[in-house]
Amino acid sequence: MSSSSPIQTLTPEEISRFLMRSRRDRPDAADTDDTSPLSAAGRLDARFDHRFDIRLDEHLREVLLRADGLVPSEGGAILLDDPRSKRMGQHRLTVIGRFGMMDQRCALGARLPAYEGFEGTIYRQGVPLATADVIGVPVVIGKSICGVLELWGRRADPIVPPVVPPVVEKDKADPIDTRLRYTPRDLEILRIFAAYISSSIQNALDALYARELTRRDNLTGLYNDRFLHDRLTDEIERAESYHAPYNGPQVSLLFLDLDDFKHVNDQYGHLAGSRTLRELAPVLQSNLPQRAICARYGGDEFVAILPDTSSGAAHELAESLRLSIAQAKLLTGTDDLLPASVRAQGIHVTCSIGVANYHDHVSPFGSIDRRQNALLHLADAAMYAAKSKGKNRVELAPPED
Repeated sequence: MSSSSPIQTLTPEEISRFLMRSRRDRPDAADTDDTSPLSAAGRLDARFDHRFDIRLDEHLREVLLRADGLVPSEGGAILLDDPRSKRMGQHRLTVIGRFGMMDQRCALGARLPAYEGFEGTIYRQGVPLATADVIGVPVVIGKSICGVLELWGRRADPIVPPVVPPVVEKDKADPIDTRLRYTPRDLEILRIFAAYISSSIQNALDALYARELTRRDNLTGLYNDRFLHDRLTDEIERAESYHAPYNGPQVSLLFLDLDDFKHVNDQYGHLAGSRTLRELAPVLQSNLPQRAICARYGGDEFVAILPDTSSGAAHELAESLRLSIAQAKLLTGTDDLLPASVRAQGIHVTCSIGVANYHDHVSPFGSIDRRQNALLHLADAAMYAAKSKGKNRVELAPPED
């Protein structure tokens, strides 16, 4: 690979959406449309924190570098399908990494029909394919084809002599074809290498899956309190990253507690209580912004970090969330362990929410740990104020003394 042809990849954040798939050879991997934060199928939340994970872009560069080393070529690309788009019936392959001479069809980020052309044939049939100028192999995860690795423009191999078409006497007006051609041996080498890619992607998925599990609450699939504290520290540091104090990005906090949740446990049993908390998780997620970090703080308490959100916007969001929770009908499944009356009618719960904003309510004194604890305490106190005023309401914290 020449220095004039650097390897290009999408960013780790862009690549991550192509890895939101389950390992199909995992015993618990079901091909479902479960969209919970971390489903039983092992799909990952698109919002996981990339700073603490493997560098997916470096991983792809290594794959392309090795492919070019095994079968020297003028250019190459890795194309993967998008699991979410595929579940919506949109079958496309996206170039997530490439190198070499420019081919507009394989420009970085280009989207190709998944069932047309050279790449589409490989993806659809799941078999290696070669012409004199292009070779490609399917990329497989478990038992599912997820993409294509292709190379084009065979270069001379420093070890194995390349196959050059025999020179045939022609009319001087006709140019002699001296291009190097791909061979069955090249295709077999790339096919074997594709198995390595499959294993490599599976290992990356396992690493991301294991990392994500350490950040999640086992019952709800929301983030746990440890990860919440880490991210809250990050957001406060970001809010203070400007030279003038409190001129940085806004950050608000919601502290939510279910009203009279003990009655659910007492009347319907602890199984019903646990199911209620689990069913509330998607209600919370669907009513919070994409960048929000929502965690189960303990028991029936939940905390949400709202980056770049003012006090007023956070209060409006909390009010909308409160209404959505009150309107949600829970425990309407077919679980025989729940009382028949509950399965038939479901239950409703309400919540009280406290809102605090770092810039508006926390005094700019003391250590960052003090200010972080103060923000949590203010939101918690505002939640208890909502409880004291009749429950099922939202209260905004007063400024810190």
